[in-house]
Amino acid sequence: MSVKGSPHSMAMNIAASRKVNFALRALQFIFAIIVMGTDGYAIHVFRGHTVYEQFEFGNFYDYYGVPDAWGFLMFCAAWTFLGVIFLLIAGISFADHAVIGYIRVAVEAVALLSWLAGFIAVAVEIGSNTCPAEENSCGILKAATVFGALEWLLFVITTILTIKLVFSSTRRPSNSKTSPAIPI
Repeated sequence: MSVKGSPHSMAMNIAASRKVNFALRALQFIFAIIVMGTDGYAIHVFRGHTVYEQFEFGNFYDYYGVPDAWGFLMFCAAWTFLGVIFLLIAGISFADHAVIGYIRVAVEAVALLSWLAGFIAVAVEIGSNTCPAEENSCGILKAATVFGALEWLLFVITTILTIKLVFSSTRRPSNSKTSPAIPI
């Protein structure tokens, strides 16, 4: 029987933690590919249109292209590729470095906030004039939005786990082999 703080149980927690971390990162990577594919397809089939604008000072033709939110969601997917690769390498190779731990927390936080902003910005446009629900590109954009929201939830989980890991490991007292100083 192992005690809660025994080396055997700690080794099992670390091994399970690495498996869970790898599984979550793999899901983040897969969902980013899905978002990139669905959002990319929606951008590809979207047809911009020209509108004749009439104003008091003159008339002009205005072109409405792909909404910026769709491009931002594509950026989030590309950012996730780079972020997940960094987080996997940093978690394996540089796990003991405090500075790398803080950078990991920052990368997680930026990805978390990016996905939150990205999927909400795209979701707001579904059903509006820019993206009527009847259009084919808007139907596929719903899938991109759903996977964007799931990606955000994955980053909520991994950000919490990373924050706990980094801040619990930096607060651990170092085990020094020297004797403590004599109190005065």
